Amino acid sequence: MNEDSPLAIIAGVGPGLGAALCRRLSAAGYAVAGLSRSREYTDELAAELKAAGGTTRMLACDLTDEHAVREALDTLTADFGPPSVLIYNAGAIAMRPFAEIPAEEFDRLWAVNCRGAFLCAHHVVPAMQARGHGTIIFTGASASTKAAARFAAFGAAKFALRGMAQSMARELGSHGIHVAHVIIDGMIWTPKNRVRPGVTEDNTLRPDAIAQSYLALIDQDRSAWTQELDLRPDIETF
Repeated sequence: MNEDSPLAIIAGVGPGLGAALCRRLSAAGYAVAGLSRSREYTDELAAELKAAGGTTRMLACDLTDEHAVREALDTLTADFGPPSVLIYNAGAIAMRPFAEIPAEEFDRLWAVNCRGAFLCAHHVVPAMQARGHGTIIFTGASASTKAAARFAAFGAAKFALRGMAQSMARELGSHGIHVAHVIIDGMIWTPKNRVRPGVTEDNTLRPDAIAQSYLALIDQDRSAWTQELDLRPDIETF
């Protein structure tokens, strides 16, 4: 493996934004490590990146399990060295009336959307502090700032993620760590969403375009860091 390439970890890789982030960062010269619930899709993605000359490793990991996260990130650090970039892109969503939300579902959404982000960031921050640089980006959603009806559990989790990102940015910026929160205000053009009625490429966010914005955040000069960025298609009402 090419140990000279800086390591970018993408936690939450699927055939939409996660894959686009892997492709974009690999093309930019990063060694790309992806974490996902299973390797059903990521093995195929890894083969694609390697065929294009990239350095990559994909691991299956339950991002809500502290031991599993620690083991996966320790493995990647042993292979590539400490990460320069962490992107937490995992998410879980559910929509139902508030009175019908089971406590278990509320806990699950919080665990995937916020606890997993805490576990991943908590593990990589000390090494970034020691080196004096690093970038951590959290993927948010429309519900990060405006939780709609029937999205109480999802909104609560995304609000929590945003709050954590804000606090981390204020604390860690002076240590050279850029913490950013990206609000994805709209539907992403993914294989799952393409079969939804009324969803077209023209009224959704394109994964490659989102990934380009993430790379711009990573490349920002520390004198002009963005803490929060909101992205939406031009037809989206806000």
